[in-house]
Amino acid sequence: MSGQSGKTGPKPAGRLHPLLKLVMFLSGFALSGLVLGYIAFVVHIHRAGPPAGPPKVDGIVVLTGADGNRLAVGARLFKSGQADRLLISGVNTSVSPKKMQSLLGLDSTTFRCCVDLDFAARNTRENATETANWARTLDYERLLLVTSAYHMPRAQTELRTALTRIGLGEVEIIPWPIPPTADQAPPWWGGRLYLREYGKLLLSFARNPGGRSPKGARQ
Repeated sequence: MSGQSGKTGPKPAGRLHPLLKLVMFLSGFALSGLVLGYIAFVVHIHRAGPPAGPPKVDGIVVLTGADGNRLAVGARLFKSGQADRLLISGVNTSVSPKKMQSLLGLDSTTFRCCVDLDFAARNTRENATETANWARTLDYERLLLVTSAYHMPRAQTELRTALTRIGLGEVEIIPWPIPPTADQAPPWWGGRLYLREYGKLLLSFARNPGGRSPKGARQ
């Protein structure tokens, strides 16, 4: 009789299955891409600024939002004669035309003549659709797009897609990004505001792959 027991030692750990290794590699690669993309997004926002000189365009489009600076900047550009017409897209239905006229600081004659209010749009995609239809109705070829700097990449992507969809892919979109004021500025890395917007931008890219590098748009 031998003194050996029937027990065996622990089996050596096997190597990872090649498919699992591939999945882990691709997951790490995708995560790295998302992180690098977010860094590039934040850098772009902090460096974004309006054109050196206000360009003459057919129409100015202001996308409404929590940042009231958008209306003030759009009104200033309109008053300076950069365009003959102004579109405010995404106006809350609780805001009357008279109240909007006051917010823009325009006289009643100019307001009735040359300002269009879009009450239908409820999000950026609908902003883009309404703006594209507005440009088609007025036969516009150059638009000055006013919105917050962090919102501009997605707004441009959605607007380029909407214009292309109705056969206006050659319309020039000139961005006028508005940086946050000191009291509105998030931390340097953006916080939840930028993270949320980055996620929305990725979804926009996924839906509109042709809108990532818009033709005719100035960066």
